[in-house]
Amino acid sequence: MQNLRAVLDDAVRNGVVPSASLALRVGGVEVFHHTTGMARLDPPRPALDDQPYDLASVTKVLAGTAVVASLVEEGALALDTPVAEHLGPVDPRVTVLHLLQHSSGLAAWNRFYEQTGGASFGTALARQRVFEQVLASPVEVEPGTRHTYSDIGFLWLLILAERVGGEPFAQLFHDRVTVPSRVADLRWSWPLAAATEWPCPYRQVGVEGIVHDLNCASLGGVSTHAGLFGTARAVAQLGEAFMRAAAGDPAFSGLPGRTLARLWSLEGVGSHKGGWDGVSTGGYTSTGQHWPADGVGHLGYTGTSIWMSPSRETVVALLTNRVHPVDDKEPIRQLRPVVHDAVAEALGWV
Repeated sequence: MQNLRAVLDDAVRNGVVPSASLALRVGGVEVFHHTTGMARLDPPRPALDDQPYDLASVTKVLAGTAVVASLVEEGALALDTPVAEHLGPVDPRVTVLHLLQHSSGLAAWNRFYEQTGGASFGTALARQRVFEQVLASPVEVEPGTRHTYSDIGFLWLLILAERVGGEPFAQLFHDRVTVPSRVADLRWSWPLAAATEWPCPYRQVGVEGIVHDLNCASLGGVSTHAGLFGTARAVAQLGEAFMRAAAGDPAFSGLPGRTLARLWSLEGVGSHKGGWDGVSTGGYTSTGQHWPADGVGHLGYTGTSIWMSPSRETVVALLTNRVHPVDDKEPIRQLRPVVHDAVAEALGWV
């Protein structure tokens, strides 16, 4: 494991990321954990051993997909349910699975946070105005024919989950994921979290302990697409709980194991299976050259990721604050495959 530790330390020393925390679990046991670097550069604040981070789009699998899968598991939804049944006058061709697979025909993103009409972020009025704009988003192509990684699609899932589940999304996550998984250290805000943009160009403040994503911030910091904070250990533990539930472990029967196993087995028009991403073949891949073909995972914009291999009972959570103090995508793009290749080497897969 010394090479894996060195890869993380070198990334911080060379300014690739301000800090990094990695947890690796195999067969139900943590076999490696290491945190290095600075949670904030100026004024300086060293990263804690169990440093919390803004997980960004890793929220899509740990929270968004998990809650939707739970609603499917109990029969409140089906993957082929037209979402118009619950969302009203939206395109009737779009199904739950289209949204999970990013094949709905919706665009990738929009500045919904600018549509609050002056209402303060997180207020009921701001949420109402943002949701109106989200649901007015047009479907650009025939659903199921184009893969476009879409935050808008997951915002449709947020509205859908709250309407079908009958509770605010934070409560749905608590009841359907946190409680049955017994994983702590996952929250919707965290004062000790690693800093992200410093300052945020839109909010004109340093972002620390509140969500980096502005659309999520406009909704009060809780969404299916972003907003969750956590430690590397907690992310890895929840990933393992999902794998054990999918394998039929009765200790995690409260999680939607059957539905998760089904989602991981699907193939879509792009790399996404059912909410979770798959291992890319050919060209660039964040998982490196040796990750097993059954791998499922997800990336987060702030420099976070989770990757799992159910067949090898392995999960790795890599958390960084690569957007601090400014947003530069290329360094983390180069680091991710190096880290996962070091994991593969440490586990004897090479």
